[in-house]
Amino acid sequence: MSQQIASQKGEADADAAVSLRESGIKTEIIDDSASTVSEGADLATAQCESIAVVRKENAVNDSILFLKKAEGVVAGHTAMFPEFKTWQDQMKQILSGIKRPRVLVGVLGYTGSGKSSLINALIDEEMVVPANAMRASTSVVTEISWNDSDDPEKAFRAEIEFISEQEWKEEMDILLDDLKNATKGEDVSVKSGSEASTAFAKISAVWPSVTLSKLKGMTSQELFDQIDGVSNILDCHLEISERKAKPFSREINKYIDSNNKQKSSNGISYWPLVRCVRIYTKAEILRHGLVLVDLPGLGDSNTGRTQVAENFSKKLTYVWIVADIVRAIDDQVAKDLMGKSFRRQLLMDGKYDDKYVTFIMTKTDIINNEEVIESLQLREKNLKDILGREADILKEIQDGQQALARKSTKLQKIKRALKLLSSNVESTKADNSAPRKRKHAKKDGTGDGHQLSGDSKSVDMQLSSKRLLTKKKAHSVKAMKMFEKRLTSLRLMLKSIRNDIKAACTQARSDYTQEHLRIDFENGLRELKQDMSDDANDERQLGNEDEAESKHQVYQRGLTEQLQIFCVSSKGYQRLCGRFKRDPMPNGFATIKDTCIPKLQEYAAASTLTVRAKIADSFLTEFNLLKLSIKSWAENDSPHSLSVSQTHKLNAMLEEKLETLHKIFSNALTMAISRIREIIMTDILPTLRSCIRASTEKAEEACKKLMNADTSYQTWKAICRRFGKFNNKKNARYDWTGVFLEPFWGQLAQPWDKVFNSQMQSVHDRYAGALVRAIRGFSTDIRPLLQSMSEASASKSPIDFLAKIPYLEKKTKTAVSGSLSSAQRQAQEIHRLIEPLIQHHMRPAYEKCSLESKTGALGRMKEHLLGHIKKSNEVMYRESSNLLNTKLDKMTTNLEELLKEAHSDTSHYLREEIRNMIMWAVAKDDETRENVRETVRKDLTVQLDALGVAWARGASEPADRFLPVKTETKPDDDSSEDNGEDDDISDDSDSSDNINVGDNSDDSEEAEGTSDDMED
Repeated sequence: MSQQIASQKGEADADAAVSLRESGIKTEIIDDSASTVSEGADLATAQCESIAVVRKENAVNDSILFLKKAEGVVAGHTAMFPEFKTWQDQMKQILSGIKRPRVLVGVLGYTGSGKSSLINALIDEEMVVPANAMRASTSVVTEISWNDSDDPEKAFRAEIEFISEQEWKEEMDILLDDLKNATKGEDVSVKSGSEASTAFAKISAVWPSVTLSKLKGMTSQELFDQIDGVSNILDCHLEISERKAKPFSREINKYIDSNNKQKSSNGISYWPLVRCVRIYTKAEILRHGLVLVDLPGLGDSNTGRTQVAENFSKKLTYVWIVADIVRAIDDQVAKDLMGKSFRRQLLMDGKYDDKYVTFIMTKTDIINNEEVIESLQLREKNLKDILGREADILKEIQDGQQALARKSTKLQKIKRALKLLSSNVESTKADNSAPRKRKHAKKDGTGDGHQLSGDSKSVDMQLSSKRLLTKKKAHSVKAMKMFEKRLTSLRLMLKSIRNDIKAACTQARSDYTQEHLRIDFENGLRELKQDMSDDANDERQLGNEDEAESKHQVYQRGLTEQLQIFCVSSKGYQRLCGRFKRDPMPNGFATIKDTCIPKLQEYAAASTLTVRAKIADSFLTEFNLLKLSIKSWAENDSPHSLSVSQTHKLNAMLEEKLETLHKIFSNALTMAISRIREIIMTDILPTLRSCIRASTEKAEEACKKLMNADTSYQTWKAICRRFGKFNNKKNARYDWTGVFLEPFWGQLAQPWDKVFNSQMQSVHDRYAGALVRAIRGFSTDIRPLLQSMSEASASKSPIDFLAKIPYLEKKTKTAVSGSLSSAQRQAQEIHRLIEPLIQHHMRPAYEKCSLESKTGALGRMKEHLLGHIKKSNEVMYRESSNLLNTKLDKMTTNLEELLKEAHSDTSHYLREEIRNMIMWAVAKDDETRENVRETVRKDLTVQLDALGVAWARGASEPADRFLPVKTETKPDDDSSEDNGEDDDISDDSDSSDNINVGDNSDDSEEAEGTSDDMED
């Protein structure tokens, strides 16, 4: 058997395949040429990966159809053939395990950075998510995902989730307290951004009739008792659906937009009562599971919304950091927007890298060309030639305007001369035609004739001059028109050149911004690690780095090589697509592609490929194990019955081999768990002990810094009422919980990152490799038993079983990989438990501070906080350490169960499959059973052939729809490009018609891999 293998195989796989061929077995090679989707791949690679993923998904759909039809074939014969019942159970399990991909992308950014406008552009709608040029619009978590409904009346759907009554009352208590502590003489009805004015704005939004005087001295319960009007919507869900985007947007704005003027029939604005909004729309970018999450800033006084935002932050697959490009450089977006605590959390989660974080700079259409030219020194570099052409054209325009002015002056002189001349000619003609007295004519006939002759000559001369001036006038007018035409042409050329200059400046600024952000991103990690090294007094960490190393060398070391940074213009894209028709057409963008939104759309669509590939691989691995059983049964005649002695002997041999396999599995598990406990004991637990002492000392210093900071009394009160976390309307962020958490995590973050994101991976890789080697060894050891069964029963089915081994290896590696993912998720949950514990310990101090008022209150609040820290900080950090220790021990126990399950499932499958073959070969077919067998075999063969045809068709169909994102090159053109070429995934075997997409690589040291085999 000759097979064409697209990717290079491991040595052990090759050996296994050869040995199976020598036994006459039709082995199914698992092609991994398109198995692993690289998350950091560029868009060109993503196009190829998209083709592979879509073909896998097509194969999944064809396989689902096969399962349903095959189930119908065997359904009525399970009593006669017990193997059919086993198949039915496996079919149900496979079909129930189908998952829909869901890739959460969190969109974070400063107020006014254009997040909502960006999302609207990405989903190709004018205004679905509220966006306002004058102020921040989004006040609640907004999730935008694919709309499954085919009802045209529900083309746009939304689910509005409201907070509970208890949550609103708790928030009301905080808001009422803010009002009580308003600055003396402050008019809180004026939106000044103070805590009191913000509180009044939120209360009056829900209860517009309530007055400030009425609110004084009231509790939240009293407000509910006297006014209410909101009980019927709290803790409820509301669904909205519309056919068109504009009415839909208007309807949901009242629930999202904190400045929306629309109110309900009873005058209530709903946005303060909303927990989150889920929007469903048929945007192509969302079709394959992408979910965009528009996150307002954390620190809301409403605990329900804060919890939703924090929960989303934990679940995000990727994060997009959005900032206005004009502010991006000065604001140090890569460090400041992410914040130190956020960056530390990314590091501990294993996500401080270019795969998880993407930067998007918006508003590239807003640019001052002259500033960019001067600041980036483009005059003597990139733009030297084009600026020279601009200067030449400006000079030519100036010369032309001067010449045109001279011509205009000359023309005016000609016109005046013509006017004067015309007047003289008319006067002369009038004199010549006047009547004269007859007597004069008689007395002096000769004199009168001479006068008439002179007048005639004068008129002729004047007419001649007039004709000459008229010609000069026509010549001047023609010349002026030529000058004006030339000037019009020059102005068009100048406009084109200036558009080119703007485009060049835009690109130069974008290039500079991208380079700067990469440096900033890398240096943020360096500074974070350096701070943690200083906290741990460990000079070995980064201690040997050359401080003079240039920033350019820093970011080229690998971390940010694939860091994706997009500089986009949502406004330019929308206008070039024909939306917002009242707005002027933007300059600097020759095509829609120049706005970079199409590129970002492709990138966003490609971000789903990894998850989709894993889901398809997992399904196809399970499916192929079952399909091989069905195929072997359909291709082989009824086995001869085995004697009781043969059955006992074969079962004994099987148990002996399984016992050997179980010992190898158990030893591998013991080694893996021992290693996991060792790295935790070595790297984390000793650091925990030192954390208590160091954190106790540094917490007092941190508290004194808070006391010395220039923070007003009202802000202190607002922070304490919110138990340490507060964001005001001026974008000032206060996180005192993080301040007291930092000394603890400062030392622990790096060991944590090392254990869970590096060493844990290595342990799982080695464990998976050990299990794969054991399975391959078992397949070699079990071959004599299977050959004995094959000879005794006169059937090839036992030998066919060996073709399942590659799929079983993949299934086992996938299970081990799943246990690693579970451990890392548990680690993320565990380290997040410390923050609420710190907040809980600080709560008495915050509550005591909140009660302070009158003269000297601020000083007393500071003393309360410092006193509490001195008294309780050691207990606080000791409990934090104990909590981590307990949770890590429990996590290790859970991980041991998952790792054990990975190999026990494999052992169980091997035992059940081989024992069933032995058991089912005992009974000999009678005539009725033989007839049914023959009928079912034919029906199953028909379905298998149909599946093979479907897979072959899916492997060769044109790849013109794999990244369905618009890439227009002309305004208002909604056509899509062909996104890729055919990817041949067929296996030209000379002995079978196999289509193989998957992984049969010899990765004995790797726990990751994908198999998506499709065998005809």
